[in-house]
Amino acid sequence: MIKTYEKQPSPVWERKLVLLLGFLLAATLLLFAFWAVTLFLGWAEADDCLDSGGSYDYEQRRCEPDGVAPSRT
Repeated sequence: MIKTYEKQPSPVWERKLVLLLGFLLAATLLLFAFWAVTLFLGWAEADDCLDSGGSYDYEQRRCEPDGVAPSRT
C-alpha cells in the first residue's frame, strides 16, 4: 500500500520572506526599467541630432543644428 503524507503548512516567517523578496525583486526591476528608459531617451536625443546633421554637445545635452560645436574658451 502507498503511504500518503499530508502537506504541512508553511511557517509564517517563510511566507513573509517570500513576500519581502518578491517586493525587493519588483522594486529592483522597476528601478532598472526607469534607468534603461532614461538612458535610451538620452541616446535617442543625441541620435536624432546627429541624423539631422547637427553636432550634439554631450556636456550641455543640447544640439547645435549647424554642425558647429560651441567653442571652449
